[in-house]
Amino acid sequence: MSAEPSTTEGRHDLPDGTAAQGLRKNSMSWVGAALLGAIIMSPASGLYFNFTPIEATAGPVVPLIFLIAIVVTLPTALSYAALSRSLPSAGSAYTWVRCAIGPKTGVFAGWILNGFYLLAQIVLPGIGALFFNDILSQVGVPTGYFTWAVGVLLMTVIVAAINFRGIDLSLKGTVIFMILESVVVFALMLTIFIVQTGNGSFTTTDVANSFTPSAATGGTVAIFAALVFGIQANVGFDAVSTLAEETHTPRKFIPIATVVAVVAVGAYWVITALGFVAAFPVQQVVDVVANGGTPVSAMADKFWGGIGQLVISVIAFTSITAIFLAQNVASSRALYAMGRQGTVPAWLGHLKPGARVPGNAMTLGLVVTVVVTLALGAALGTASQYNWSATMASSLALLTYLGVNIANIVYHLRFQRARFHVLMHGIVPVIGIAVVCFVIYKSYLGSLWDAGWTFGRSVQIAVVVWLLLGAAWVLYVRRATPEVMRDEEFDRA
Repeated sequence: MSAEPSTTEGRHDLPDGTAAQGLRKNSMSWVGAALLGAIIMSPASGLYFNFTPIEATAGPVVPLIFLIAIVVTLPTALSYAALSRSLPSAGSAYTWVRCAIGPKTGVFAGWILNGFYLLAQIVLPGIGALFFNDILSQVGVPTGYFTWAVGVLLMTVIVAAINFRGIDLSLKGTVIFMILESVVVFALMLTIFIVQTGNGSFTTTDVANSFTPSAATGGTVAIFAALVFGIQANVGFDAVSTLAEETHTPRKFIPIATVVAVVAVGAYWVITALGFVAAFPVQQVVDVVANGGTPVSAMADKFWGGIGQLVISVIAFTSITAIFLAQNVASSRALYAMGRQGTVPAWLGHLKPGARVPGNAMTLGLVVTVVVTLALGAALGTASQYNWSATMASSLALLTYLGVNIANIVYHLRFQRARFHVLMHGIVPVIGIAVVCFVIYKSYLGSLWDAGWTFGRSVQIAVVVWLLLGAAWVLYVRRATPEVMRDEEFDRA
């Protein structure tokens, strides 16, 4: 169906991707959309974020964890692809759940989605600032919380300067950073693997153990605990769907881009993690972090020398800046979609003149990111602050994914029954629901509770608080602006 733009509430997110207030439409292909999803997942920086907590939790089975994460994520990615084909929208999960189930459930899903995207954004500048400190240390400048905070602010200023000028510049800048970091980190991994296998430090038995569940430190329990970070690494493919209104032929390109991002980046992680596991014993990785360092910089120093270490640190800082750019794009589009429908303050649905980007939504996200990042760094330490926000982000991600899988079934049964596909709209989302529920039960309800207060139970409590606030927000919107909560069924066949 081809629909004309409308200013009527509820018709902003149209099946063909048009919008009443007009995000700037461009000629982005599936390659461009896939690249943005891949950038947020970050082929190289995903290792910076998640390699250390995975290895510290489960030992040398990091490649196995990344492989499991792909399997866990793929059914949900296919549900995202199916819904993007039927109903492309910047609102993504919010729009789909709203259309499939109803406005109240949709607003609640949007609350969860925006919390997930905001926390995924908060993860980034804190880690980037660690590499900023590494750079300063390598040139002889004393570092600490103050210099780390400068790194956080510097990264945020760069992101704002680029993203406020439009989606085209955002994409071009991030692609350059991603390609450069991916090549450099892959070269480091290859160097480690060749050296360590050549001198007998890493054998074929060690390779096999990297994919053997029984080799995990702590057994099955540790695997499920480490899977929290494997799933966090996969966060990003979902952001492709938020570009539907800025992509040429979104019904065709967005589904392809979503699946390609998951499979291609996941394969990169499995391969490169194998080389990283070969670099150091597990305890040495833990010790590097405990001393405020980053394992990848220590690996570069060992295998490439001081110059190589500096190169890795610079590349890491720029690449994480690129992810920050892409995540700010995704999170602002989801918030913008709710703002223009009136389910969050309307000023969040305004566009910046000229560039046609959601400037208010981007500004709010950046301000909250800086404040929360600096607070977590002060409270938990600069080397550990990202673990808390990353764990909560992946918790909300799973709840979002659960909603998308349910919406895939319900939407196609309600509005496109004649085109209901048993595999894509039935079997796949049912598998996705089962997998997500199992992981929530084993990794988030079980393992996190046993992980202690700081990075376990406090996260669970924070998730519950966020959900309660979301329920309260739904009630407030229902009372304050009942007109935006009316249940309208549109012919989207």
